[in-house]
Amino acid sequence: MITPLLLSVLLLPTDTILPPPVELESITITAQSNATNEHISGAGIVLERKAIQAFDQTDANTILQNEPGIYGQQEDGWGLRMNIGIRGTGTLRSSRITLMEDGILTAPAAYSAPDAYYTPVIWKYSHIEVLKGAAQIVTGPQSTGGALNFITPVGDEKTDMHFTLASGAFDQIKGAISGEVLPSERTQLLFGVFHHEASGFHTIGDNRGGGFNLNDGYLKLIHHLDNKDIHHLEVLLAATSERSEQTYLGTTFSTALSAPNERYFSSSNDEMTMDRLMTRLGYTINLKQGFIRADVYRQYVHRNWYKLNNIDAGNGGVAIASILNDYVDYPTEFKAMKGEHSDTAIAELKANNRYYLSQGVQFRIQFTQRFQNILLKHEAGLRFHYDHADRFQHSDHYFIGPNIFSLTQAGIAGAAGNRIDYTTAQSGYHRSTLSFKNLNLQAGYRTENIQAFRMDYGANDASRSGENIKARINNSLVFLPGLSLNYSTQKWRSYAGIHRGFTPAGSKEGVLPELSLCSEAGIQHVKLPINLTLFHSAYDRLLGSDAASAGGSGSGELFNGGAAKVYGLEGQLGKSYKHQEIRATITATQAYFIESFSSEFDGWGEVAAGDFMPYIPKLQCAFQHSLEIRRWTISSQLQYLSPRKSAAQMDDFDLPKSLVVNGAVNYALTENVTFKLSIQNATNTRHIVAARPAGYRTFAPRMALLSINASL
Repeated sequence: MITPLLLSVLLLPTDTILPPPVELESITITAQSNATNEHISGAGIVLERKAIQAFDQTDANTILQNEPGIYGQQEDGWGLRMNIGIRGTGTLRSSRITLMEDGILTAPAAYSAPDAYYTPVIWKYSHIEVLKGAAQIVTGPQSTGGALNFITPVGDEKTDMHFTLASGAFDQIKGAISGEVLPSERTQLLFGVFHHEASGFHTIGDNRGGGFNLNDGYLKLIHHLDNKDIHHLEVLLAATSERSEQTYLGTTFSTALSAPNERYFSSSNDEMTMDRLMTRLGYTINLKQGFIRADVYRQYVHRNWYKLNNIDAGNGGVAIASILNDYVDYPTEFKAMKGEHSDTAIAELKANNRYYLSQGVQFRIQFTQRFQNILLKHEAGLRFHYDHADRFQHSDHYFIGPNIFSLTQAGIAGAAGNRIDYTTAQSGYHRSTLSFKNLNLQAGYRTENIQAFRMDYGANDASRSGENIKARINNSLVFLPGLSLNYSTQKWRSYAGIHRGFTPAGSKEGVLPELSLCSEAGIQHVKLPINLTLFHSAYDRLLGSDAASAGGSGSGELFNGGAAKVYGLEGQLGKSYKHQEIRATITATQAYFIESFSSEFDGWGEVAAGDFMPYIPKLQCAFQHSLEIRRWTISSQLQYLSPRKSAAQMDDFDLPKSLVVNGAVNYALTENVTFKLSIQNATNTRHIVAARPAGYRTFAPRMALLSINASL
């Protein structure tokens, strides 16, 4: 893989004039040399910090949904669970896109359990990169719809400090301190701590429910090892802790419409605990013709979602999703779920206790050559990765009655899940960009060699002696090429690209990877935020997951589905006029199956050719306006979603269309002190947003937040 690069180095003329080196501390994927000054692999998006914090939203689903080609599905109203899809991929737990932080995989187990429960806490990021099209060659493993790269601050080599303190609806308190200090002439130390808590907007009887306590922080050391800006060392420590009263249990459709804040009594003890620690060491050699970068990373995540699993009202345990889907057929179980059952009923609460480890080393190399009017840039990378998802779960049983919820039997550790799914993966990419006058041609490929394992110790082997162990393995080796073309004039840039998309298959024997052929073509203004892109994805076969978060049994098994097609249009239009700025985005999508098949996955069911994919809106629009008057800045935002299905087999669109209005008023008291009032969901629309994990749930109510921001 590296051989073409070495040959190019040998052919490099000694008198070649090369562009300045690239700034590497940010580890951006879109960074290019000054000679091209653009990322040319298609319709990528870079969200700046100003856009991320415009309305003080902490829900990444809402923020990213404002961008073309990105779908966000709300779940808890606070953004504790990120459900993002790009260009027609599923939104469930962002499991069909690649999540990165500073170019490093940040999902708890990107290969073994891509739908695990870690959501990047977005307060700290300087910007967010959204990569689409052939640009995904450099990311992976998911490479059909797109990738998100969350970039931590790099600082400006100046000592500074920033403070934020906010208070708002539902006992909401938010605070952050971040800054940069310079311990020495060549050393930067960046840091930040964040706290966010609320009592929640749900009600369980006469009590408030759904509250949370979230803490997040990072410490980043950047050291220049010499005075010539050649050798750089970077160390990052980042940690997150969540304690929340969140549940899988939704409501019936009628309850969601009539009492959108209601939570049923049987979810009283549901709670999530999650802790994450990321450690990373990076080293960069900044050369005249490019750079070499090496990163070593290790991420540990532990989470335990203790939640209602089923109810036994004398007819055996019935899963909560089944009760809510057919509550007429389960009247006694449904009464028990609401705490209205007068007879004996037993609720099973499962401790979904899991440990995740993700670690590896990756290398990136980039250099540029010039042959008269031709500029040739080469990029290559290698990643050696290991991750695992360790399930060690138990189930407790509670007596449930009118306002009674008491433990009757504690579970045995490991009896409700005692296995390790682990994956070793070796991946690499190489792409070259040829630039001649106004034309840029980029071609490359990505390879993934994956060995996925499962070690199931069984319900009766808590010590994991291995006496009755069941093991399995599934191997995948894929070659994923990509090609893109770019032509620029003084005002416009047109582009087209095609690449092979991929999703890993998991450890079950016989399950094949999800493969797709994806293409795009578009036009973009060089200076103004104006662009229009057509995209198309043809799936050879889809992958489904029997995940509890999707309404399944929670086994996590992957299985192959039928072929599907996604195509659409995405675009944006922006304009600044005197003290005003407007921006509009649109995404129109057709996502449907092209063959019939039967599936146990609740999101699909009995699929007929022509059925639309669930949770993908046909039309999504956003409009934003900002007005500056002296010390005041007044901003407004509208977000529209067309109706969607919660399951492909449904005849009707049970998730209705919606229009959400957000607003913000900012007042600059001084150059360094500002006050801000943000209002989310100003019209208090309570539309239904999802029918999973189990039952329907609604959009968060109106929330006002008053904050003060200061800089030193």
